[in-house]
Amino acid sequence: MTFVSDAPGSAPILWITGLSGVGKTTLARAVVAALRGQGEHPLLLDGDGVRNALEPPEQACLHDAPLRQMRAWRMARLARLAAMQGVPVVVATISLLHAVQSWSRAGPAPYAEVVLLADLAVLRQRKPQLYAGAGSPVVGVDIAPEFPVQPELVLQQSFEQAQMAVHCERVLQLWQDLRAPQRRGT
Repeated sequence: MTFVSDAPGSAPILWITGLSGVGKTTLARAVVAALRGQGEHPLLLDGDGVRNALEPPEQACLHDAPLRQMRAWRMARLARLAAMQGVPVVVATISLLHAVQSWSRAGPAPYAEVVLLADLAVLRQRKPQLYAGAGSPVVGVDIAPEFPVQPELVLQQSFEQAQMAVHCERVLQLWQDLRAPQRRGT
């Protein structure tokens, strides 16, 4: 792992990604709650929350390719803006686009990616209305996902309650690595 920050005062960005229904928001909320319990004050940027806050209702429910790309770039820019002001950021969103991932990784803030994976059959059982094929195109079914090339952490999701606690602990360890002063190398 390489964590480099050339910007004084920049805070870390932790990006949790994966397909719809895999538990990104649940994991991000658990991580943020734990960090707040430790006295940190991270900003949680959740894809659904940001979309619903910044877009008109008639657009927020649409998920075509241009909107997905715009949202991914917006999320990356918001995360960088906050981090450059010293606000640590936890992002939970699909945004599976290599260009966005590369741009975020090349930024001045310490940055790490966590990929949360689950079998598509399990996701279809958990969210049948989403994965049934009616409605907007679905990443992982209708749209090929661009999973991060070199994520710092890959977690397999089985949706057992105890597993989320283990995932949270692993992500918190990664967070501590991000917080380490100007770390270079692996």
